[in-house]
Amino acid sequence: MDEDLIEIYDRFSFDYLFRLLLVEGFDAEESITFILNNCRISTLVYQERIENEYYKQISISNKLSDDLRDLIKEIFNNYFRNKN
Repeated sequence: MDEDLIEIYDRFSFDYLFRLLLVEGFDAEESITFILNNCRISTLVYQERIENEYYKQISISNKLSDDLRDLIKEIFNNYFRNKN
């Protein structure tokens, strides 16, 4: 049974699946219920997306969540700052 669970260990994957469910006609609460019943979720994803209710800010129109965009910028900037 556990083998059939979808593994969601990062926020990018969670957001992608959540948006996919929204596109398929699920509302936010139905999407969370689906994810909780069918996915193996990391602690970070659970805290950042579900417990803190960040999922309510995820929409179909935004391809990338603001916090993940900021994370990418930070990593990119740190990488090039440390290259010199």
